[in-house]
Amino acid sequence: MKLLIKEYLASLRERDELDAILPDLLSQMGLNVFISPSRGTKEYGVDIAAVGSIEGGEETVYLFSVKSGNLTRSTWNGSSDQALLPSLDDIIYGFIPSRIPSEHANKPIEICLCFGGDIESKIRQEVSGYTKSRSERNNVTFSEWNGDKLAEYIEHHLLQEDFVPEYLRSQLRKSLAMIDEPEVSFKHFSHLIHLLTKAGDRTAKDDLTSIRQLYISLWILYAWCREENNLESAYLSSESVLLHAWDLSKSSFGQKNKIPRSIQETLDAILKLHIEIANHYLEVVVLPYTDKLHALSSAINPACPVDTNLKLFDILGRLSMAGIWADWLSTQVTDSNSEANEKLYAVTHSYHSSLKQLITNNPILFSPYKDEQAIDIMLALYFLGLDGNNQGHINNWLSIMTDGCYFFFQTNNTYPSTIENYAELIEHPVDDTKSYRESVTKGSILYPYISVFSAIFGFDQPYRFVQRLKADFLEHCNFQVWYPGDSSEEYFYKNDANHGGTLSDVSIDKEPSDLLKEVFDECDESSQFRELSAIKYPFWPIIFLACRHYRQPIPMHFLQDIHRQVQRSVNVK
Repeated sequence: MKLLIKEYLASLRERDELDAILPDLLSQMGLNVFISPSRGTKEYGVDIAAVGSIEGGEETVYLFSVKSGNLTRSTWNGSSDQALLPSLDDIIYGFIPSRIPSEHANKPIEICLCFGGDIESKIRQEVSGYTKSRSERNNVTFSEWNGDKLAEYIEHHLLQEDFVPEYLRSQLRKSLAMIDEPEVSFKHFSHLIHLLTKAGDRTAKDDLTSIRQLYISLWILYAWCREENNLESAYLSSESVLLHAWDLSKSSFGQKNKIPRSIQETLDAILKLHIEIANHYLEVVVLPYTDKLHALSSAINPACPVDTNLKLFDILGRLSMAGIWADWLSTQVTDSNSEANEKLYAVTHSYHSSLKQLITNNPILFSPYKDEQAIDIMLALYFLGLDGNNQGHINNWLSIMTDGCYFFFQTNNTYPSTIENYAELIEHPVDDTKSYRESVTKGSILYPYISVFSAIFGFDQPYRFVQRLKADFLEHCNFQVWYPGDSSEEYFYKNDANHGGTLSDVSIDKEPSDLLKEVFDECDESSQFRELSAIKYPFWPIIFLACRHYRQPIPMHFLQDIHRQVQRSVNVK
């Protein structure tokens, strides 16, 4: 385990990676961190500062200067302003005389040279000579926090046997060993997640320990996946970690004392890590190819068209989810004119463009094979619907999709079904009998969601096509819409059990305004949605993430919110 951790540490970059895990590690060791990594704030060479006792020693002020990988001649004293030696001089002559809090002024000071790898042998003498001379001259001590030492501390304090027994450690090792088989790797990592977050007689401190263990375990998995150029397991695991971490953290919201605050800070770090993993996945696997006809469809190297269809709709959901996060993050920036807000707006716009290119250049996205692909379609519709300039593209997509569905029913081709088994899906449809068609189309969330979205934006053609589908081929089919229920807050984020309820036999043979009244009146009656922690706080993309990850229908309340925005826009005009 120590070797695995050390290899992970050596692969981390300094900014936002190695320096991101240290505060949690130091806090778990019992130290009080009073300076954390930040951008744009000059701290005279100090990346992290903490005070406390390590392994029963004297209470000491620890000042960390962090570098990535091995300490080489260039990172020790090269031309870069990020070299370590100048940072150490800044600590000695700038930070120590003026920046140490008064309550710690009389405590011993230890300057920690921190890096994920080792000191190269050819500069070992220079480093030792420097630390010895400065120690004697300035009444400070130096310590070397290299990959070995960090790995030992992480193993002992974050992954210690008391909290992570050998069985759980073995799940992490198996997950890392099977990165080239992402589904197997994710299965082992999922065992780790569930066992770290299982219900029981837990204290806030237990929750903090577990959420930190989730964070460091996900970092280790991501680092290994990045090295192997296979991000699939890290992507799926990061979704699950964020959802379980949210469930673990929500009881701390609104509290200001130390442990709840630390839980919230680690949750924030997990969110940032998930977004980094998701964006990295898209930048490597998806975005370079969305503007090329059939490029992604061909890259899947399918055994049959079903493989292409399933993967393309999965990618559709992932790209839409990344766009939803980018849009949400832009609302968290208080200064609308800030550089961060402009960057997030540009990212959101870029995701809109890429999503439209993905649909246009991969025509199989006009032909859902599974009814549950309504979830990915709704994620895309919601994200594209945030910008009124996308309405023409949405209308065209839904019109061709519903026209195609009608044609597939008419010709007994690959019409959408409720089949879950892969082998059966490959054979679908096995015959052209009415009884078979009715057996694989007993219920649907796809068509009512398309109808509601079309009604909101006044898309007449897809709305009428769904009406024709219902009348000609799907009279038996239960069109239904899902709503959260009393137990949804308990089960939504971990998927422990079924929850929520459905509005069955949604009637789409009426006028669009009457359909909207039917489904939105039910929204008004289903107040449990507004009581979900992810809505109240508000981290509402968590709900979309849970729906994508656990294949849960999108709550109709999100479409109600879009309808209200459209109505306000119409009224203003």
